[in-house]
Amino acid sequence: MTILDTESGDFGTAESGEGVEVSSEHTPLLFLSLKPTLNYKDLQGHIHYGTGENSKTYGDEGGRKAGHKSLRGLRKSCRKYLGILLGISASFLLSLTTLIARVLIEYHPFNEALWRFLGILLPSVPILIWSNVSNKESESVFSTIHPLCNREKLKTMLVIFVRAFCGCTAVILQFYALNYIEIGDVTVISFTTPVFVSILAYFFLGEKLGIVPVLIALITLIGIGIITRPPILSGSQEFDPFNLIGVALALGCMGFATFTYVALRWLKPVHYALVTFFYGLISVIECGICAVAIGVFQFPQTLEHWLLAFGLGALAFAGQSLFTLALKFEDAGPIALIRTCEVIFTFLWQIIFLGQLPDAFSIIGALLILLCVLVTTFRKLVMELPDESPMKTRLQFLLK
Repeated sequence: MTILDTESGDFGTAESGEGVEVSSEHTPLLFLSLKPTLNYKDLQGHIHYGTGENSKTYGDEGGRKAGHKSLRGLRKSCRKYLGILLGISASFLLSLTTLIARVLIEYHPFNEALWRFLGILLPSVPILIWSNVSNKESESVFSTIHPLCNREKLKTMLVIFVRAFCGCTAVILQFYALNYIEIGDVTVISFTTPVFVSILAYFFLGEKLGIVPVLIALITLIGIGIITRPPILSGSQEFDPFNLIGVALALGCMGFATFTYVALRWLKPVHYALVTFFYGLISVIECGICAVAIGVFQFPQTLEHWLLAFGLGALAFAGQSLFTLALKFEDAGPIALIRTCEVIFTFLWQIIFLGQLPDAFSIIGALLILLCVLVTTFRKLVMELPDESPMKTRLQFLLK
């Protein structure tokens, strides 16, 4: 008996029975309309789909080739567009976390950060356990840090701590900055991280540094300077102190986030579940201790605030998870480009929900910074091209 698996398109044989059957266990939902009427009869090399006038006949060999070709094409298309959609969705969700933090501005940033990291820590516990249990045939998830008496593993654990501490501090400074400047300006400045990662990677990881990254960094600083609205441009008598404080806090956020990315590059061999767990755990401890120490710790006061606090943590976890999934379907370069959508979303929320229109300084500064981020990402894409690529030859000036 010949059997057709409609998911893989493969044909097999069975020893018992007569006629031709279809394996319905893996029948795709795409063919639900065919499932009740599938009628396979011809044992001499043909298969009939459907009944009566709607039936179609294909040869065995042609059916196999057509099935494999269409399945490969479908998977390729899904892989291509799914990564992009996941990246955009992640940017959308993470932009909402910034909006929620701005709405909950009456709470201290330590409390807001604590709620955000609880949303990362709690789901990471079962994920870590599952990752460790499912890796029965390979090394344990903890093998990169256990035992700590090993010098290299102790070093790895210290880098994990630095990554968590810097990531937590970056979020706290971001939430502090929301008290002084608009959410669009905060997001734009924090997005300058890719520009300065290459510079820090030169000092800490020994990566190459050229003239182009330095020029891009200088232009980025000019964009940040415009956002500060200097008197020479704004026509005022002096700098707005609140604006300066907000920009300084956002720059601090960017600085700590830059160290976070450098640490993550070093932690590539470490399982992501382990890094995420310690990121949430150390951040919750840091925020909790700081909030209690300065006497600002408090729970949400109303049901609406409880829901917003829950949403802050849930959206942060969902956004980070979607970015992780996006990188499984798409290269890091395109995903980095897609991440800039978060800036656009944030400006939209600023206009729609907060009623704050960005002025010329915010727009010009944002455009300069986004241009530098896009050039940095595109430069990374060119670097990853093979040496014999004509495009890499034409764009060699970006690699200087």
